[in-house]
Amino acid sequence: MKFKENHKTALAKVLSDLVQCDGIVNQGEIDFLQRVYDTLGITAASRKKATTLSLSDAVGMLKNLGKREKIAILRLFQTLSLSDDSLDPNESLLTTSLLLSIDVELPETQGIKAHFVSIPNLNFDTRNAVLYVEAEYDKAVNHRILDDYDSICKLLNDAGREFFYLPVVMHDLNGKRATFIQALTYIEPTLSDEQLDLIDSGIDLMSSAFLSKEIFLNYLNTNGLNINKPSFFFRIGDKNTDNQQDFLILEIEDDPLSTLQHFFALKDHIVSLQPQGLSQKDERFLQKAMAAPNDAEKEALNYTGFHKILIDTVLKYTGSHEASRLYVTKRGDLFLTDRNNAEVKMPALSKALYILFLFHEEGIPLNYLNDYKPELFRIYRQISTYGDNTLLNQAVDNLTDFVGSTMNATLSRIKKAFTDILGNNATPYLIQGNRGGRKAIPLERRLAVFEDRSVFE
Repeated sequence: MKFKENHKTALAKVLSDLVQCDGIVNQGEIDFLQRVYDTLGITAASRKKATTLSLSDAVGMLKNLGKREKIAILRLFQTLSLSDDSLDPNESLLTTSLLLSIDVELPETQGIKAHFVSIPNLNFDTRNAVLYVEAEYDKAVNHRILDDYDSICKLLNDAGREFFYLPVVMHDLNGKRATFIQALTYIEPTLSDEQLDLIDSGIDLMSSAFLSKEIFLNYLNTNGLNINKPSFFFRIGDKNTDNQQDFLILEIEDDPLSTLQHFFALKDHIVSLQPQGLSQKDERFLQKAMAAPNDAEKEALNYTGFHKILIDTVLKYTGSHEASRLYVTKRGDLFLTDRNNAEVKMPALSKALYILFLFHEEGIPLNYLNDYKPELFRIYRQISTYGDNTLLNQAVDNLTDFVGSTMNATLSRIKKAFTDILGNNATPYLIQGNRGGRKAIPLERRLAVFEDRSVFE
């Protein structure tokens, strides 16, 4: 069997995420990966390219493979999950999710439909929550959820999850309205009395069906989701990534409880599945990749996320001259890919100005920045949380017309954001140039990677 270059890159991404999903990478897993890479011809260049993919992108590529290749991949997943002599719950969950998302057709997967999505960080922690989402109110499914609510909660609690079902949440909230409003005064101290009154009176107008559409579909769909059927939606893995989170959309087939039971039963038996359909030649090929490692090699040091912090610190303070890639999300968030995805944090207006300069490699004289006002406004509107165009226009006008100290403050924030992370190595990322001349970012543009540049244009 043969894998094309894009499939090898996608497989490198998926295997890397599977290795890291339990928070530990040990020598047994490293040995396994090396054998797989050697056998399949996955080069260092493919592994580096894989770091620019989201998990859902990689899964989408593997989805196009034939049945034999998909079965081989499942076998690799199973072996990798056990290569450290233990099976972490996160590993079995991710393996199950991958199996379903690349559409491996097995008797055990019949009746389960699910797919991955990778989206920017949410404003709320959904790590252990299972959310019920629907495009339109489905009376039959909602009635079944209410009938089996306690059983669904118990099933998910046993799996370390918590069920988040809006009708129940709203019922509970209305029953404890006074406590909720009082709690807001401590949890959200910036809210005024007028705003608290609006929230108190507005809760009655918020039906669960309306909130489901407003919160989950309108909000989450802007981040790349596509939920067409009543589904369970939950985060995969316990890895705290800076710019992306991976979620599984598990579509409800007829009965919500049986859908969850079927999914978790598959998860519990994922490594014992014995998919058929490989030839003897295929089996020999796989055995070469999955040959048993030397037991002594497994005693090496475990590699955890803490070691990444140490590496980043060393790179920051030892004068490393290799520039990191700069990843720009659709929301304008900036991440240094090769510095453990460290986020370069700055206000939205500073990000907008920085992205404008990224687009213009030739540089821009600050005295002529006014000529770029429409472009700067489009970028700022894309990444700002303000919904008022008047406020957005005023901020851009103040910056481009040099009102007060807006320009100096914005440039200072950009400089500080990068130097706080990179120290003396921040120079290639800074907006710089001679006084009165063009200002530019000297970073090689091949290192500037955009999630979707078109959203700013």
